[in-house]
Amino acid sequence: MAAVLNSNVASLWASKNLQGAQSKMVGSVERLSSGLRINRAGDDAAGLGIANALTQQINGANQGVRNLNDAISMVQTAEGAIAAAQEMGQRILTLATQGSNGTLGATERNAIRKEMRQLLVAIDSIGTRTKFSGNSLLANDIAGGTGFTIQVSNTTSDVLTLAASAFERIGTGTTSVSSGTIAGGDAGWTTSSTGSGRAAALANAVNAVATGTDETQANQLSVLGAAKTYVENLSAQRSLLGAYQNQIEFTVSNVTELSSNLSAARSNVQDTDYASETASLTKGQILQQAATAMLAQANQMPNVILSLLK
Repeated sequence: MAAVLNSNVASLWASKNLQGAQSKMVGSVERLSSGLRINRAGDDAAGLGIANALTQQINGANQGVRNLNDAISMVQTAEGAIAAAQEMGQRILTLATQGSNGTLGATERNAIRKEMRQLLVAIDSIGTRTKFSGNSLLANDIAGGTGFTIQVSNTTSDVLTLAASAFERIGTGTTSVSSGTIAGGDAGWTTSSTGSGRAAALANAVNAVATGTDETQANQLSVLGAAKTYVENLSAQRSLLGAYQNQIEFTVSNVTELSSNLSAARSNVQDTDYASETASLTKGQILQQAATAMLAQANQMPNVILSLLK
C-alpha cells in the first residue's frame, strides 16, 4: 500500500468497524433492557406481524375466559333461585298430599290452600328479583323467549349459546297474582288460565275453588298432580343449567390452555433470548475495544511519512 497523507485507509476501515460494533452493542443493550427481540418493525418485520396476530388471539382468549366466568356466575345465580323455588314447590306438594287425606275437613284444607297461595306469591317474587347485570334470568315464557350468547374469543362466530329453556319463568307468568287478604271466597287472588310461566298450571289448580266454596279432597288431588309436574319441570330446568355450567367450565379450561400456548408461541417470536443476547453483547464489547485500539494505531500510521521528509 502506498504511503499517502490525504487518505488514511486503515483508519477509515477501523472507524467503520468501530461504528458497526457500537451499533450492534446498542441493539443488544436495547433488547436486554426491554426484554423484547423486536422493538421496532425494522428488527423483524415478519416477526412483528406474527407477534401482533398472536397478541390479538391472546387478548381475545383472556377476555373470553372472563366472559365465561361471568356466565358461570350467571348460571349459578339462576340455578340458586330455581333451587329456592323448588323447595317451595316441594312444600306445596307436601301440603297437597296432606290435603288429599280424607281425615281432613274443609276448614283444614282451606288453611292449606292459603299457605299454598302465599308460597306461589313468594315464587313469583323470586322470579322477579333474580337478575344478573340488569338482565332478568327467569323471565322467558314457556312458549318462547331468548337465551344468552357468551363470546368465547375475538372470533365473531366463536360463541357459546345458552338456550332460553334454561331461563324459563318459574312463576305464574301473569301480573294478577297478589298477596292480598285471602278470606272467604279468596277474591282478588286469581291467575289467568293461559299463564305462560311454569307455575301457571299449579296456580290454576290451587285457585280452582269457586268463590265462596270450601276446598275439597278432589281439589287437593288436582293440586297434588300439578305440584308434582311443577317440581319435575324445575328439576329439568336445573339439570340443564347444571349441564351448561359444566360445559362452560370445560370451555374455560380449553380457552385458558389456548391462551397459554399462544403466549408461548408469541414469546418464541418476540422475546429476548438472554443467553444468546448476553453472548452477543460480550462479543460486541470486545470488538469495540479492539476496533478502538486499532483506530488509534491506524491514526498513527501517517507519522512514518515524517521520517521520509527528514
